[in-house]
Amino acid sequence: MTTRHHDLPGALAPYRLVWLALWAEATPQQEAELTEHFRAALERHGTVMVHARGPFQRTPEMLHFDIDITPNGSAPDCLQALGFTRDEEFGGWNDEWERPVHGGVFLHSAVYGAQAGEREAAAAPRFETGDVVRVSDSAEARRLGLAGTEVIVGHPDYDGDTVPAHRTWHYDVHVDGQDETESLHEADLQPTGRRVQLYGNRITVGPDGSPIQPADRSKDL
Repeated sequence: MTTRHHDLPGALAPYRLVWLALWAEATPQQEAELTEHFRAALERHGTVMVHARGPFQRTPEMLHFDIDITPNGSAPDCLQALGFTRDEEFGGWNDEWERPVHGGVFLHSAVYGAQAGEREAAAAPRFETGDVVRVSDSAEARRLGLAGTEVIVGHPDYDGDTVPAHRTWHYDVHVDGQDETESLHEADLQPTGRRVQLYGNRITVGPDGSPIQPADRSKDL
């Protein structure tokens, strides 16, 4: 849940990100044209990076695009400017768009659906989903019995009630042989330089980075 601390003067967070996932009814031959169109359409909001992912696996008649915007102002204000709204009753955002049956356009007439989200914090997260990290020796790590072990990063998160410029990251981490995730602060994790595919078919890795056995993590989706 994102609070409205961003409305306070001087509260602009050093790290700001708005992300979009788009699905467009188009052919691979149109990918370059759409990539440039999305970049040009969004550049008034900030610095834009468009990642063309090609045909979407589940619906190959659609092209998939991931877009990162470093907004000029706050990330929530940017998301609102793009047409997404807050759910005032439950908090968070109404962060999905789908072309209505009577028509409608989001950025381009080829876009069939979109998802969006935002992040604001004191710095970018050090780790991302799938990073293999080693747990440092700390009071929390010892309490969880994880000091010195290797775990896999699930999702970065922060306390949404903290002023954006002061937010720091914590992570849900996946522990080998354990169904439930644990939460650890970024300061308690050290990089190993290795990554795995966390969702879908996942491999378990040994200390030397070699695969041990495949594991089906589809239940984590």
